[in-house]
Amino acid sequence: MKDFKFIFKRFIASSSVVNRILLINIGLFISFSVFKLIMYLFNLKGFSEQIISYLYVPGNAKLLIYRPWTLLTYQFMHVDFFHILFNMLMFYYMAIIYNNFLKSQGLWKIYLWGGISGAIVFLLSFNFFPVFRNTANLGYLVGASASVMAVVAATATLVPDFEVFLFGLFRIKLKWLAFALILIDISGIPTSNPGGGLAHLGGTLFGFVYMLNYKGYFNLYFKNFNKYFAQKTKVDEKKIFRKKVYVNQPHQPNSNAKNNKNTKPNQLEIDAILDKISQSGYDSLTKSEKDTLFRASE
Repeated sequence: MKDFKFIFKRFIASSSVVNRILLINIGLFISFSVFKLIMYLFNLKGFSEQIISYLYVPGNAKLLIYRPWTLLTYQFMHVDFFHILFNMLMFYYMAIIYNNFLKSQGLWKIYLWGGISGAIVFLLSFNFFPVFRNTANLGYLVGASASVMAVVAATATLVPDFEVFLFGLFRIKLKWLAFALILIDISGIPTSNPGGGLAHLGGTLFGFVYMLNYKGYFNLYFKNFNKYFAQKTKVDEKKIFRKKVYVNQPHQPNSNAKNNKNTKPNQLEIDAILDKISQSGYDSLTKSEKDTLFRASE
């Protein structure tokens, strides 16, 4: 038992933000699934549902005054297996891409504040629009979808032209994948899942604004925004890509490079090489071009 505790503590201490978020979501899902099973066997299903409902965001804004913690707890709760499966798969793949470029910097903030933004949009909508007047007291918000959509939007804004294999069948750029998910949410609001769709849009909006601000677009308008949400003010996407290349492709300079190590290549030459990487990949570079990139990074 002591060995298990030691291994668990080491995993928590050494694991990435991505793993920690996954662990919290999966751990809570398993725990509450067991709890609901026990309550069901003792014919206390209604009691268990009432307790768990105190972890969901209520549709009635007045109830939120007495349950403010739900703005955070609902982000880690899921209704069933497929609910958590889809959310965690989407989060994992998007977070891995994000992590490749920014090493989890700001990922917790995007996840949590994206979820809070989704909850705020959900509450405002359910308590303002007439269509929800008769259902606000019955509605509730649960799941990590708004948080996940914030991560999707932030990643797609960071590297919009990054390509992924969708279902392992065809390539699609992140910006188009994010756009398709937004369309799905919008189309589902008047038909199947109005509360969830609105919350997703709230999370998406936060992720989009967060990353635009991270890149420096909103510095003139939100002077203190970076103080709370971002740690940098300007992102050069070519520098991000170059950083990725060097981390994964260590360079061994030859004798000519050593002789010219103090000579910096000009920006036009660097941009031409980076364009070649984006079109054909790092392996398409000649040895001379790799040497040039290495000298530019010193």
